[in-house]
Amino acid sequence: MPGAALAGARVRAREGAGERMPVGVAANTFEDLFRSHYEPMVRVAFLLVGSRAEAEDVVQDAFARIELRWARLDNPEGYLRRCVVNRSHDMLRRRRVEQRFRLLHRDDKTSELGADELSDALASLAPKRRAAVVLRYYEGLAEREIAEILRVRPGTVKSMLHRALAQLREVIER
Repeated sequence: MPGAALAGARVRAREGAGERMPVGVAANTFEDLFRSHYEPMVRVAFLLVGSRAEAEDVVQDAFARIELRWARLDNPEGYLRRCVVNRSHDMLRRRRVEQRFRLLHRDDKTSELGADELSDALASLAPKRRAAVVLRYYEGLAEREIAEILRVRPGTVKSMLHRALAQLREVIER
């Protein structure tokens, strides 16, 4: 049962918090991958979706997918990152649909504003641009790796990063 193994891995990761593997080391088992990549992937997902709870959901879904396919994966770390980015995009898409629905059926209540300027600035970016910025400047990935994850050409990644940084400058200067 996939959920039981994931829950067991989560418990073991908490119990053995001092036994974490370095992120750059290839994981030999699902538990090693979980232990070494759970928190870093939650941070990446948080920067993409802007909510710790949603970020944890995204990462847990990604690990559930990996567990089901573990025996067939050549690059579990890459597949994990791809799953996190894809699931984050799914969550943002769903959020946009919900926002449109709320706008159509809203009453005149005031909307809440986020206090964190970085999250607000990142939230203003399109999902692919946000992913490119997070993967480049937070995860430290090369443009080639980002291109593979986002399924675009490296030149497109450069363009996305340039435009995203210009947009961020504009948002922050306001």
